[in-house]
This record gives sequence, structure tokens and C-alpha cells, in this order.
Amino acid sequence: MFKSIAISATVPFVVSAMIASASLPAAAAQEAALYDKPLPKGAVFLRWIGTDQAPEALKLAHTPTGEAFRPLAPQHLDGAEPGRYYSVLPTPDGAVAIVQEPERGPKSKVHLTLLNASGQSVRLVVAGQNGATGAEVIQQTDAFASGGRLVNPVSAKLVVVGDDGSAVGEVAVRLRRGQNVTVLVTDQTVRLIENTIGPLLEE
Repeated sequence: MFKSIAISATVPFVVSAMIASASLPAAAAQEAALYDKPLPKGAVFLRWIGTDQAPEALKLAHTPTGEAFRPLAPQHLDGAEPGRYYSVLPTPDGAVAIVQEPERGPKSKVHLTLLNASGQSVRLVVAGQNGATGAEVIQQTDAFASGGRLVNPVSAKLVVVGDDGSAVGEVAVRLRRGQNVTVLVTDQTVRLIENTIGPLLEE
């Protein structure tokens, strides 16, 4: 099985609570409306970041489409949970890791994901005054894991903080309702990815 995701408590003013998994069927139905072909029952979504290597758990031939999520039937990805999102990341030993991402909620909120492909634990906070850090947005997230939050549409500067308390990097965000955004952290950089959906991955 893939690594589970821990969701932190609500942060006042900036962040609202993560919606429970009961909203997943509606979200999946909305995703299905985007395609000429109907999505497989319980479709999962898989993307490649920084690699095009196929993980052993994937039972289909693949062609990554940029960094877009590729929907596929859950039986083609060993250990996958129906309706969930996953990222394939390169590891220091030349292999790849599959990271399970947080559950999605209603499209009235912004889905913000912290995807940690670095060698240390990190967390995401709001930039404060004079270099200080403000409210925590996403709690400490282990290496090759992810954390997430539903937030209100807002413009803000977000800082990634390492396990020693120092700033690893920052991103400026201008978030729109219904948007899905990933803050990707590697040992070299911190950058923002706007999540997109690519074509169906099938036999």
C-alpha cells in the first residue's frame, strides 16, 4: 500500500478544513464529464514529475503527458484506492516512488497540495513580516509524501520550511476558486504546478 496522508488541524483566517472523503463520488463525476470516453469505474489519477520511468505497480504501458494526471482503472495500479490521486517521483537511488495525494473536496475551494520530493521533512506556512513566518498552512510532511488543505481563493506568499526551521524556498500564489495547485519541493528547488488532467491511460 502507499503511504497515507496526515491532515493537520484548521488554521484560522487563511485555511479551511479538509473535506471528508464523502465528497469523492461527486468529484469523480465532475472529472468524468471532461472526457469523450467515460472514465473507468473508480478511476485513479497518476502523474509523472521529474521522471518518465514506469513504477512496478503500474500494469499498463504509459506515455507521460507533461505533468498532467492520467486517469486509469484502479486495477491497473497495484495498491491504488479508487478515486485517489498519485504522483510518480524519482528517488535518489535511481528508482521511482509513488506518492498518494490528499483527497479532493468541493470545487468551491482551492485544493493546495504540498508534494515533498526532497530528502527532508518540510511544512508550508504563510510568509510573515520582516522574514518571519506566519500561520501554518500544511503541517510537516515527510520526504516522499504529501500533505494538503482546502483553502479560500487568495493571493499570498507561501514559504516552505525545512526540518531545521530554515526557509527552503517560497512561491507567490494567486489562487482561483476550483483550482488545484501543487507546491513541489525537491532538493534543488521549490516551484508551483497547476494541476491538469491528461488523456485516459488504457490498454
